[in-house]
Amino acid sequence: MSIVTLPFLVVQPTKPHTATVICVHGIGDDGRGWIPLTNELASALPHVKWVLPHAPQRPVTVYNKEWLRAWFDIPSFSFTETEDAPGMLDSVRKLDALVKAEVDAGIPQERIVLNGFSQGGAIVLLSGLGGRAVREGGEGWKLAGVAVMSGWLPLRDRFKSLISPHALTMPVFWGHGTDDPLVRYSFGRKSAEILKDQVGLALRWGDKGEAERAAFGSAGVSFWGYNGVLHAACSKERADLKEFLKRVIPDNHSG
Repeated sequence: MSIVTLPFLVVQPTKPHTATVICVHGIGDDGRGWIPLTNELASALPHVKWVLPHAPQRPVTVYNKEWLRAWFDIPSFSFTETEDAPGMLDSVRKLDALVKAEVDAGIPQERIVLNGFSQGGAIVLLSGLGGRAVREGGEGWKLAGVAVMSGWLPLRDRFKSLISPHALTMPVFWGHGTDDPLVRYSFGRKSAEILKDQVGLALRWGDKGEAERAAFGSAGVSFWGYNGVLHAACSKERADLKEFLKRVIPDNHSG
């Protein structure tokens, strides 16, 4: 579990390293796809080390079994077929090794965030909120937070049985474009509602007002929609991600 097998890139902090964000890409991308975002956010988060892993290559059914970097197989974007649970759990183990490497290097797990886009968003939910049922030993991580961008809830029919004891206190930022043609906005909202109704996480809709914004970065899911945005992260979502990270892993040595 502790042996890192994923190739990855690192963007080093410019101040003493006190927090880490592990960014998990979507299908067909790799860790380099996060470089523009890390460049954009680095100055506001100079204490953060960014770890950008590359998924293994595998045949992806929804893309005519083309070999692509992917965390697990996807039969279709209708999300009605049997899910690739073995592939998901294998990826959780691989991400666990990255988290453990940071902990072994002296970064508390409470100062680590998992951030994922699309399929990466699905796998960080499973990794960040999952407990013993999704990994070999260990009750799950007590992370600073999880950030999901245009993602969905995997294994949703049994997700409640998979969660860790830390899941209910985990801050989750969920951003989703309202015009997403791949992972539909309605499906993203339904995924967040499952976390509330079946798992018990608090759920706040980001467009409701100041109370929701004040609670941003606290335990539970903050689901924010972005009008007219497709399967991408707009500038407003990136700014909201920056604010989330500043709240859950603040610079303890600022000034």
